[in-house]
Amino acid sequence: MSNIGSWYDPIRKVPLEYNGTKSNAWSVQREDLDNNSGWKEVGVVSNNYLLINNIEVEELAKSVTDSSEFQWETDKIFWNGRQFMYSMVAKDYKKEIAVGDDVSLGIMFWNSYDGSTALQFKIFLQRLVCLNGMVSNDIFNSYRFKHDRSSEGYEDQIMEAATIINNSEDNIRYFVNGLRMFSNTPLNMGKLSHIRENYLTGVPVSLFGTIVDKLLTYSKSPTVYDLYNASTNVLWHKKKSTKADFDHNAYITDSLMKYSQDALKEEYSS
Repeated sequence: MSNIGSWYDPIRKVPLEYNGTKSNAWSVQREDLDNNSGWKEVGVVSNNYLLINNIEVEELAKSVTDSSEFQWETDKIFWNGRQFMYSMVAKDYKKEIAVGDDVSLGIMFWNSYDGSTALQFKIFLQRLVCLNGMVSNDIFNSYRFKHDRSSEGYEDQIMEAATIINNSEDNIRYFVNGLRMFSNTPLNMGKLSHIRENYLTGVPVSLFGTIVDKLLTYSKSPTVYDLYNASTNVLWHKKKSTKADFDHNAYITDSLMKYSQDALKEEYSS
């Protein structure tokens, strides 16, 4: 069985003591229901850290989507014992990149039990033909939920979050136009080398090799879009995802978008 338990296990905060003296630090503990092995520490936080159960995050996500103008369904769920991501996709929303190649709108909610990730949501796109998630830190507005000890006041924040989703059309259009430019940009060895050396320097060698290996299965005449899809395919569909996979996904998205904009500027200036 997995040693990280289930994302819906009960949690609690327990004050820490050192030599009989209470500390300002508290232990976050999860009850492992799968293995029936009692409470296990998953993080240490400050005494004023408000712990939010992942089940509440799921309920919050559904409250936000109920207040938006689209129809949503649950998609990918990530849980590593400390950090949690719950995503939903609006399958009734579609934008065409090419004939037979549409993307849909997605949102992901993040939470953590160790204080490493704030309670927040982000917008992403999903390529429907392969269900790759396309994550960005730069294109879309994210939203960090503020909460106090009573966890009250979410109603206004839910509406604010839903408004961001409903008003994301311009951001989506920018993203889609970038993807269309990717699909019209041939990728040879010289261009791949240029992108690697100038835009994807933050991608680890092993990951870049895996992406290129996947790229080779896509087309004998690849485009930058093929490179991007190979990247999101590798990172989104891992059997054992990590938080770093989502971070690399966003990094590659934003870096290739910068590449496309730089290439466009160079074309217009020549």
